[in-house]
Amino acid sequence: MFKKYDGFDPTLLKYLSLITQLGLSMISSIVIFLLIGRWIDKLLQTANLFLIIGIISGIISGILTNYMLLRKFYGNK
Repeated sequence: MFKKYDGFDPTLLKYLSLITQLGLSMISSIVIFLLIGRWIDKLLQTANLFLIIGIISGIISGILTNYMLLRKFYGNK
């Protein structure tokens, strides 16, 4: 069904999926916390205070999530 290509390294797909997963987890963390911060700002009628807190929280959450993914990918070295 599928042709086997000579010289194709299957670990390439493994690393490509890792890069994709790292990017998506970082972006989704930031967007989710940004939207929560924006919603709280509208609820409490504050001027972008919780939006900034949400962005910072999303960045921190994304970094921690990516760190855990990389530890799992490379093992606990």
